[in-house]
Amino acid sequence: MKLNLGCGNKIIEGYINVDKFDLYGVNIKHDLEKFPYPFEDDSVQEIILSHVLEHIGQSPEIFIKILKELYRICKNQALIQISVPHPRHDNFISDPTHVRPITIFGLSMFDRALNEKWEKNGAANTPLALIHDVNFCIEDSSYDLEDVILTKFNTGEIDKPQLDYMIKHNNNIVAQINIKWRVIK
Repeated sequence: MKLNLGCGNKIIEGYINVDKFDLYGVNIKHDLEKFPYPFEDDSVQEIILSHVLEHIGQSPEIFIKILKELYRICKNQALIQISVPHPRHDNFISDPTHVRPITIFGLSMFDRALNEKWEKNGAANTPLALIHDVNFCIEDSSYDLEDVILTKFNTGEIDKPQLDYMIKHNNNIVAQINIKWRVIK
């Protein structure tokens, strides 16, 4: 089973399209902040969350419940494909329905092996995978740069260290973050 959660108007063939609102002919109408989700344990092979996670789970308790529910319904090795606006981009900042910034490091806090490494090294990072008995591993991540920045990088006007600095310190450099998150059971 493949799910397109929070699909809005992006109905994808071959996926079960789920949204809180049934404006575009979704397959299942369901609020992702209501539990449990209408799927069996270990039944989902792939999930698409395209511009969804930044809209849900404003309170830490609800956000954790969402992630635990994703873990419950996913099979071992299920892939969760996440796309979100970068938290330092006007696309994130200007939308009043965005309630939570999603970052690569934030999602890595749900990686059990990384949590165990942090504990071994005495790091102060919160071991959320161990606390909540979930295990998600970031398999891949990428940034979609603003066109003007991408052009400057591709023409050599900006080198990699400059680009990395700009991404870390400036607004409106990265428009979108793409993350492939693997479920490990």
